[in-house]
Amino acid sequence: MTTRTPAVPDDFPHFVAWFGKVPSFDHARVRHKDFHCKDQVFHMRQLVDARYYLNWHYSNTESYSSTAYFNAAEDWLRCRRIMKLSPDDRPAALQDWFNDRHQVNSIWQYREPPPSIGKHDQL
Repeated sequence: MTTRTPAVPDDFPHFVAWFGKVPSFDHARVRHKDFHCKDQVFHMRQLVDARYYLNWHYSNTESYSSTAYFNAAEDWLRCRRIMKLSPDDRPAALQDWFNDRHQVNSIWQYREPPPSIGKHDQL
């Protein structure tokens, strides 16, 4: 087996976040018809569905509370508001959302990410 893959950094919208940077979210502007809130709906299903509950309840009991339900609903509503924006306004709204949810780790220095191939550039 090999760890080689045909995937490139442009295949992952949050790729530069692994290197301590804020993603540009250009894919939300260029491929605006592919934007959806399915991840947020799935997260709410995880909270309700007993199959996921049993695993989550015993593996991480600290995070399973009413706060999880409110955060999931808030994320879904925020995603729907962003989906109603024009494609040109979505990247800035997604960057604000990303900055609200994540902080840069100041403990170690991040490497520079590899260059992208321009997959999300407009043709």
